[in-house]
Amino acid sequence: MAVNPGRWLRTLAAALILVTGAFVAPPPAQAATGRFFYGTYISIYGTRDYHGYLPSTYRPGTPIPLVVALHGCTENDVGFDLLTGWSARAEQKGFAVVMPDQSNLVNPAGCWNWMLPTNQRRGFGEPAIISGITNRIVSQYGVDRRRVHITGISAGGVMANIMAVSYPDVYAAASIVAGCEYLCDPLQLTTPQQSGQAALREMGSRARKVPVVIFQGTNDLVVRPSTAYRVAGQWTTVAGADATPDQTVNGQVPGGRSYTLLRYHDNTGRAIVDQYMINGAGHAYPGGCSCSIFGDPSGPDATGLSWDYFVAHPMP
Repeated sequence: MAVNPGRWLRTLAAALILVTGAFVAPPPAQAATGRFFYGTYISIYGTRDYHGYLPSTYRPGTPIPLVVALHGCTENDVGFDLLTGWSARAEQKGFAVVMPDQSNLVNPAGCWNWMLPTNQRRGFGEPAIISGITNRIVSQYGVDRRRVHITGISAGGVMANIMAVSYPDVYAAASIVAGCEYLCDPLQLTTPQQSGQAALREMGSRARKVPVVIFQGTNDLVVRPSTAYRVAGQWTTVAGADATPDQTVNGQVPGGRSYTLLRYHDNTGRAIVDQYMINGAGHAYPGGCSCSIFGDPSGPDATGLSWDYFVAHPMP
């Protein structure tokens, strides 16, 4: 049988992920005996590889949560796992994670092609591929459909936002790291409210208040820090609320960065958006492994905070 070099490299790298995870998160209470899985998803919109992790607590027939994690530009799925520690966290907390890998054939820089109109709608392009991978993992491993969540950084953060808009019936909550609002407008000529209205039109009859947590560095030179407020404005518009924070909490990572958490409520008083503005942080993954040029270990733990947020926000 022919050997797939990419698959072989993923297998070789898999052992590093949990080992590296020991440095980005506390060790699990029991020896890791979970397993990595790999696959290729093929559809009329293209082919994408993916890899994921099932924790040692996984038992067929017992539903577990799932996190879908999307890497940024110049990254791949394995490198993103090393950066974020998602597989290590999945082992600790008892959930499954899957990381789709963008094809360099469709984007040489490895970016998700969020800027193409066909990739901003349900049932087309890359959203159809990512949702197809999600549904495959849900069916294959008996995932709890009320606890399927999505996250991503940079281009992956933009795509995670698109997925939450186009598939609000699939993803219970979203985590967006250095991403931008729906129908991303880097020049900021449109308003966040217009983005929210466009999101509502795409959601159609599936429209609902999707809980979202946002992470943004204040010194990010790739994504303007003000973009985080536009993402928050998009989702508060979807929720029928104003874009004024209802709660402000200042925090400090011991020996690391300070940050401000802005919390937005809907018109019933329920928290619907959490926005972390990380002081002095650039375009990097907060709390990410120093083994990656994209990691900022001095930042708040975006992986842990995202997981805690997901736990608190299952599908209604």
